[in-house]
Amino acid sequence: MVENSAIGERVRRLRKTGGAITGIDGDLSRFYANSLGMLCIVGLDGYFRRLNPAWKNTLGWTLEELYGRPFLEFIHPDDRAATLSEVDKLARGGRTLFFENRYRCKDGSYKWLQWNANSSRARRQIYAIARDVTTHKNLEDEILQASDRQKAHLGRELHDGLCQTLAGIAALSAALSRQLAARSASAASAAAAEITALLNEAIGEAHDLAHGLGPVGLQEAGLAGALEGLALTVQHRFRVACTLACEKLFPRLGPEVEAHLFRIAQEAVNNAITHGRAKRIDISLSGRGGDGLLSIRDNGVGISQQAATGEGIGLHTMDYRSRLIGASLQVQRGARRGTAVTCAFHLPPAAPPTERRHARTKS
Repeated sequence: MVENSAIGERVRRLRKTGGAITGIDGDLSRFYANSLGMLCIVGLDGYFRRLNPAWKNTLGWTLEELYGRPFLEFIHPDDRAATLSEVDKLARGGRTLFFENRYRCKDGSYKWLQWNANSSRARRQIYAIARDVTTHKNLEDEILQASDRQKAHLGRELHDGLCQTLAGIAALSAALSRQLAARSASAASAAAAEITALLNEAIGEAHDLAHGLGPVGLQEAGLAGALEGLALTVQHRFRVACTLACEKLFPRLGPEVEAHLFRIAQEAVNNAITHGRAKRIDISLSGRGGDGLLSIRDNGVGISQQAATGEGIGLHTMDYRSRLIGASLQVQRGARRGTAVTCAFHLPPAAPPTERRHARTKS
């Protein structure tokens, strides 16, 4: 109570002395000018209204250059649609938390910025703070690439090492079973045959694990071939109906793009099985004009809206992979049940098509 009374008395004194109020405004101006965060006020007309010096320190543009052009011109072309969507949400009274996009620096490079923002519908202004997360994003990218390389290495070692060893043992066991049968040792022959069957089952499981760690067929047959292998593996390993629908002619993409799209599909399929308890999964890959679409739909229990917009590691990784290749990702709950994961990406111009049959894996 004593503390509240002291605060109240101080406020009354400030109201009587205009100079003190000016002092507070001066402190706020100094805070604005010296903040390490990139503070800004943006009008809904698309122009910056106020910027602090951290913008020049981070991007290299003068404040006059930033004021003189619509802010959208500074944003990476692949991030503009998502940015406009966030602005529209803010204009309707929403908030933005931890949104990320790329801003062009004066030297032509791009930096990743992470945003928190609120808006005033009455003033038609957005109040935001951004921070440079380029170093963090680069480190995250390096970790992701190292993880993918390690997975591919483990997959090759599993396929070329353990699988071959098990196959050799299975061959010896089968030969032993035949020899015992020839000597009328039926019980021992049956035991050897059972060992052979167990070994062959272990070989199949090891092959499935190897395919999951390193996408088989990605380099040779491209994304469509790797997705076809994924559908077959899911059916064999999890006994879940999984289909792939792919256009007859689908262009080869760059190695990085194909690898990230495959991992997105793999993560979506794993989520459908592990969390969604799906009994059927449909994967489709299509292209029209200059755009491609990867879709994974299941008939499971469906993802909750909270989880779909949350920061789960799996969803965050899928979203990050899509952004690395300039794609956009949507995760939505079905009208009745199930989850739909769609990733829209750009097709390379004048890419030579690879002849592929219409692939559909049936359960």
